[in-house]
Amino acid sequence: MSISEKHLHIISFDVPYPPVYGGIIDIFYKISTLWKAGVKIHLHCFIYGDGKPASELNKYCIEVKYYRRKTGVLSFLSPVPYIIKSRFSKALEKRLMEDNYPVLCEGIHTCGIARNPAFGDRMIIFRPANVEHKYYAGLARSEKHFFKSFFFRIEAVKLKKWEKNLSGVTLILPLSDEDDSYFKKHFPGKKTVLIYGFHPFDKVEIQPGKGEYALFHGDLSVVDNIKVAMFILGEVVPGINIPLVIAGKNPPGRLKRKIEHTRGVILVENPPDDEMKRLIREAHIHLMLTFQRTGVKLKWLISLFRGRHIIVNTPMLTLAGMEGCLEIADTGDRITEYINRLEKRNFETSDIEKRKRCMPVLLFNREKGKILCDNIFGE
Repeated sequence: MSISEKHLHIISFDVPYPPVYGGIIDIFYKISTLWKAGVKIHLHCFIYGDGKPASELNKYCIEVKYYRRKTGVLSFLSPVPYIIKSRFSKALEKRLMEDNYPVLCEGIHTCGIARNPAFGDRMIIFRPANVEHKYYAGLARSEKHFFKSFFFRIEAVKLKKWEKNLSGVTLILPLSDEDDSYFKKHFPGKKTVLIYGFHPFDKVEIQPGKGEYALFHGDLSVVDNIKVAMFILGEVVPGINIPLVIAGKNPPGRLKRKIEHTRGVILVENPPDDEMKRLIREAHIHLMLTFQRTGVKLKWLISLFRGRHIIVNTPMLTLAGMEGCLEIADTGDRITEYINRLEKRNFETSDIEKRKRCMPVLLFNREKGKILCDNIFGE
């Protein structure tokens, strides 16, 4: 084996294929970017629910291993956060100890090894999806179901207490400016490097012209996206004429029923990757809304590279310098006003050029991959 070869273990909290939601989109396209840069990737994935091995990952990794996540009451009753405890794996730790390659932990979910003294001299890189205890506290506030809200509150408390174990990591790679500031403040002795999310696109390719619908998309099993979808249905749809498409995975029954009884709204449930890309490309207006200010939303980055007109609310605007490329609206009336105005306006070539000028170079995968390799391999 050549000493010039760059090997990296990546621990993924879920199987990163197909890349159908934010955190997994970041992981999959990070893997493909590092593969293009010549990195030899040893991938470790946790499987749960309907998840299953993905042969596509073998194209980019020299090794792919799968571990069953230990879900259930015993993991919940532990003082260790459920999302971490359920991913403890002796088999994974044994495999990692067979060499001394750097280890990239995707999300605090996979950082259990950080408190294991056996990895004390190892380079451990932490890629936070967001500040997890803040995220879970936000979920608790938004969740109407008592037991789910209780779980989120308990998990938020556990995560905040457990965060001190991150002192065992070598390098922290936040996704957003806000998270970058948080980790620099709370872990001042750690090297922290901001790297925005990886995504499917290498360049801006937006179709000029006019689409036939507005689009809201995301993981519709996530409480924040459900809340946003219900807000749009109640506060925005009654005042617009353009059809609205809501697309995403696993929408709950109450959202499906609300859509069925709302005129001018189409639900696209669990769209395949190609269909989702088509919906994004052909939409005329993109509604990028959230009620939780956590990280840079991957779906927003995708829309920046492929979408026409974009409307965001203030919590979504976590990327500095983008204000001139989109519309900002925080109330149903204001969003409705922008939709009705933009519906009549083609997306011109000049709009595409303006979008390109707004977007910082650090949004592009190749540049992010170079920064990542420089910080891990010292090149």
